Amino acid sequence: MRALIFKLQRLLGYVLGFLLFYKPFMFFNSFFASFWQANGFHSLHVPCARIPISRLLSGDWGSSGPVSLFFCLLLAVVSFWFGPLFCGRLCPAGAFSEFLSTLLPKKYQIDWGKYVPITTLRYGFFAGFLLITSLGFAYPCAYCNYYALELFIISIGSGQLLLTLLSLLAVFFLANIVFGLFTQGGRGYCNFLCPVGAASSLLHRIGQLLPGPFRMLVNKSACIGCGKCARSCPMRTISLKQGKADIDTDRCIVCGCCQIQCPTQAIRYKSNITKEL
Repeated sequence: MRALIFKLQRLLGYVLGFLLFYKPFMFFNSFFASFWQANGFHSLHVPCARIPISRLLSGDWGSSGPVSLFFCLLLAVVSFWFGPLFCGRLCPAGAFSEFLSTLLPKKYQIDWGKYVPITTLRYGFFAGFLLITSLGFAYPCAYCNYYALELFIISIGSGQLLLTLLSLLAVFFLANIVFGLFTQGGRGYCNFLCPVGAASSLLHRIGQLLPGPFRMLVNKSACIGCGKCARSCPMRTISLKQGKADIDTDRCIVCGCCQIQCPTQAIRYKSNITKEL
């Protein structure tokens, strides 16, 4: 029953994320439109954090617009103090690829952590993203999994083929087939290519330098090393070190999957002031 309630809570969170940012609802945009008494804001791009993040090095982030900047600030504050909750509790694009991974047996899927240093590649791509977009060599929307999913949903709803940029077709295939269906956990795009997720995780990591911010904490004395948490983690961010669970803060999206699967309740989401549970 506990696991069922948790799954329903996650599902409701992703439904809320869809209602907040996707057509025809876009409640996040509607709130600001009513606040400013404006008629616009009917676009997924308006609150997008990817655009101002891409302009950090160029110093032109201020031109992104007030809604986008507010969302960036909100995302930064939440990530710093509470972790990447948007990634783990609200992002429909990440939820969709994670769901696809449940449709295929794990023996047909890739466990990327066995072959490549995921965290290093994640921050490496993030640095490259900041550099090439600030120099004007790329447009952040061209490989946005969030935008690609929206176009896919629109095409399904209209009964028409997906007519868009070839790059977005490639992004949809990469994010949901290669890094979704054929990747253990289904969060390959989140691990390697999402700049918003990388920025949130970096802020989450910085937040841990101060007392107070929250994170997933492991009670080493209660951990029995069963590995259920590692197998349930969609980001594959948990490993066993000396027979105990160890969570990589640089990729944890505080989704709570590990906590709900732990048979001894050795994992809890708490303030980092509490070193042991």
